[in-house]
Amino acid sequence: MQEVIQHHLRIMGLADHSKILILSNPDLSEAAQVLEGVTFGKVCVALQPTKLFAAVFKVVRIERGERPPESFILNAKLNAFAKFNLRTLHSADAFYHVEGTPVVLNQHGQAIWLWLPIGQGGILFIGSDLPNDLIRYRQGDPLRVGERPLETLWGIPGERPNYLFDEQLGGQHPVNRHADCWAMVLASYLAESLEKPLNHILPNGAAGAVVITGDDDQAYLEKYDEQLKLLRGTPITYLLHHLTRHSRETLFRIQRQNPMVDFGIHPDALKSPKQYGKLFEQQIAWYRSLTGEQPISLRNHGFLNNGYWGHLEDWLRHKICISSNLPGFDGKVLNSSLLPARMAWRETLTHHWSVLTVIGDGVRFAAGMSDEDAAEGVRNVADGIRQSGIPGVMVLNLHPQNVSETRAMHYAAVEIIRSGFVAWNLRQCWEWFAKIDQSYTQVSEIEGEWTDLVSRL
Repeated sequence: MQEVIQHHLRIMGLADHSKILILSNPDLSEAAQVLEGVTFGKVCVALQPTKLFAAVFKVVRIERGERPPESFILNAKLNAFAKFNLRTLHSADAFYHVEGTPVVLNQHGQAIWLWLPIGQGGILFIGSDLPNDLIRYRQGDPLRVGERPLETLWGIPGERPNYLFDEQLGGQHPVNRHADCWAMVLASYLAESLEKPLNHILPNGAAGAVVITGDDDQAYLEKYDEQLKLLRGTPITYLLHHLTRHSRETLFRIQRQNPMVDFGIHPDALKSPKQYGKLFEQQIAWYRSLTGEQPISLRNHGFLNNGYWGHLEDWLRHKICISSNLPGFDGKVLNSSLLPARMAWRETLTHHWSVLTVIGDGVRFAAGMSDEDAAEGVRNVADGIRQSGIPGVMVLNLHPQNVSETRAMHYAAVEIIRSGFVAWNLRQCWEWFAKIDQSYTQVSEIEGEWTDLVSRL
C-alpha cells in the first residue's frame, strides 16, 4: 500500500521522498522509529494507525460508525484546493490532539486527517483508507463482477467495464476526479510541510494534454490520409486491428506524412471472448509481423474487460505498457481520474499503465449527437480540466473511418492544443509519466521485472 501512495505522489509532482516515511497501519513497535525520524525533520504519513501508535503521541483515534461513501472537506485555511470534492468509498476514523491541525474534516468537524508537528517534522495521521480509495476509484469494484449486465451498452455486444464503476459514482457529477483530488491534496500538503514545491505534472506546466487515438477497425486507407490532413502534424496513435487494410509499406508512408504517428494494437475477441488469451497471442504475433515491433499500447475492440480486469494478465504477459481501455464515452470521468497510473494487481504495483478514454466519436453515432455538439463536448472536457486545478490528460478516440462525420471534433482537438495543451500520442504519454515515476522509458530495460511479475501470475 505504501507503494501505491508513493506512485501517486510522484505523478502529482512530489519526486523526492527522502524525508517522507509512509507506514500502513503502524503499531506500537514502529513508534520509536517514527519519533526519531520526525524529530530530525522527516514527515511520517501514518495510514490508519492503531490506537496504541496514536496514543504514544497523545493522539486519540475516534472509531466512527458512518457507512461509506462519505464526503469530507479540506481545511479552508490550508491551500487553494479547499473546494476539492473529497469522497471516500471506505470507512474512516477520526483523530484528536489539542495541538494538532485538522487537514481533512468530516461534516461534524472531526479530523479525518490530522497533522501533528513534532520536532523539525511531524506526523500526518490519516484515518481514511487512502490507498484502497485510489485503487477502487481507478480500477472499479471487484465485488461487482457477479453483477455483469446482460443488455448491450451503446448498441454493441460484449461486456464493458462500466458496471464496475457506476454504483460507486452514483449521485456524483460525471466529471468529478476523486482519485486525482485525494492524491493532489496529499502531495500538496506534504510539499508545503517539507517546503518543497511540486514539480509540474505536464511539460512546461501545461494545464492539460490531448492524446488522440484512432481505432483502425479496417478503415479505408484514404480515410487515414484525410484524417492526417485534418490533424496537421498532430501526434496520434493508430490502434491496428488484425484485419487492417494496411501493409508495412502503407504504415511507413503515413509515418513519413506525419512523423508523430504511433501504432498500437486493437485486440479483437468480440465473437469469442472466452478465447481472448489465445486470440491476443495470435494477434500480437500478427502485429510484430506487420510492423516489425512490439506493441506497447492497446485498446480492446469493444472495450472488452472479462470481469475485474480479466485481460490484464495477458497484457502483462506480452509486455503491454499502457492501455486506454476504460470508456468515458461522452466526457464522463469513469475512473475519477484524468491522469494515467500503474495498475495494482495481486498486491503488486505492475508496470502496466491505464488511462481513461474520456470521449470519442461514438457520441456521434451511439448518442446521436451532431458533429458540432460532439465538438463542444470535446471543448467541455478541456474546460473542465482547466477549471479543476489539476492538470489532466484527455484521450480522444477518433476512428479514421468516421473522419468525414467528425471534422468538427478534429478541429476542436487542434484548437485545444493551440490553446496550450500538450499534444501527445499514447507512447509519448507513457514515456513522460514513466519518467516521472522514475520508472522505465525503454521496454528492453524491464525484461527482468516483467519476467518476475509474470512468473507470479
